[in-house]
Amino acid sequence: MIWIDVIATFIVATLAGMGIGSGGLMVLYLTFVRNAPQLAAQGFNLLFFLFASASSMIVHLLRRKIFWLAVLIMILAGLPAAYLGTRCALWLPDGWMTRLFGLFLVIVGLVGVFGKKRAEKSQKT
Repeated sequence: MIWIDVIATFIVATLAGMGIGSGGLMVLYLTFVRNAPQLAAQGFNLLFFLFASASSMIVHLLRRKIFWLAVLIMILAGLPAAYLGTRCALWLPDGWMTRLFGLFLVIVGLVGVFGKKRAEKSQKT
């Protein structure tokens, strides 16, 4: 089964490199194929993201394309949000986390599909 994990990770990493939201794919793979608990899958996905984003960060640092004020704002907003999110994730039963994540994916998908159509219509007029 390890070769399937390697192939799945390669595919997800490739999609991440192309800018496709691959985090949801990794969580789906871990929960449906590997039967990992939702919270563990999301934790592994965050670890995966750190390594996937490190190469992008190096490129942006070298090109001097980082807006440090935005970084500071994201850190100041992200730390308390991450703490509260972790508390909620530990408080909710595992089944609820799975349902909420599924609902999140559906909403993001709908916004992606219908948001692009709306943006295309506004550009045509």
